[in-house]
Amino acid sequence: MKPIHCSFAIIAALLAAISVVGQEAAPAKCEGLPPGRHANLERMTAGMNLTCEQQLKIEPLLHEEESVSKPLQKFSSFSADERGGVMDQVKIAARRQIREQLKPEQQKWMDNDIESVKAGGKKGGGKKTADIKTAPAGGDPLADEQALSQAVMAYSAFTAAEKKSIVLQVKKAARNDSSLSLTTEQQKKLDAEIEGLSK
Repeated sequence: MKPIHCSFAIIAALLAAISVVGQEAAPAKCEGLPPGRHANLERMTAGMNLTCEQQLKIEPLLHEEESVSKPLQKFSSFSADERGGVMDQVKIAARRQIREQLKPEQQKWMDNDIESVKAGGKKGGGKKTADIKTAPAGGDPLADEQALSQAVMAYSAFTAAEKKSIVLQVKKAARNDSSLSLTTEQQKKLDAEIEGLSK
C-alpha cells in the first residue's frame, strides 16, 4: 500500500508543477484595458504577441471601428452584399491604423490579416447578414442614414476619398429605398447631397 500512496503523492506534485508552469506561460492581463471581453484584440495579441503598451494603443482603434460598424448594421437600405462590402472597408481601414503601432515582424501578420479580410470580401463580405429591408419604426426615415453618414465622416481611419465614396453610397441607397417613406423635401435634400458628393 505504501508504494501506491507514494506514487499518488508524486503524481500530485507533478500535476501541481505542471499547473504552475502553465500559469506562468499564459500572458499577463494588461492593466489599463477597459473591462469586458476584447475578442479581436485577444486574437491579435495571440497572433502577434502584442505588448501591453501596444494593446493599450490598439484597443481604442478597435473601439472606434465599432462606432461605424454599429450604425452600419442598423442601416436597412443596404443589401447584405453592400453592407458586407462597406464592413470590409471599415475593417481594412482599422487594420491600416493598427499596422502603424506594430513592429516590422508583427506587420507581416497584419498584412496577412488584411489580405484575409479582402479575400473574405470577394466571397460575399465576411460575416453573412440577411437583407434588412424594414423601414425604421416611426420618427425620421433618414435617421439611420444620417447616423451612418456622420459615423463614416468622423472615422479617422478612413481617407477623405473613402469617406466621400462611402457616404455617397449610403445616401444613394437611402434615396433608392422604396421602403422609406420620404417626403418630397427629404428626397430633394438627398438628391442635392448626392449631386454634391458626385462632383
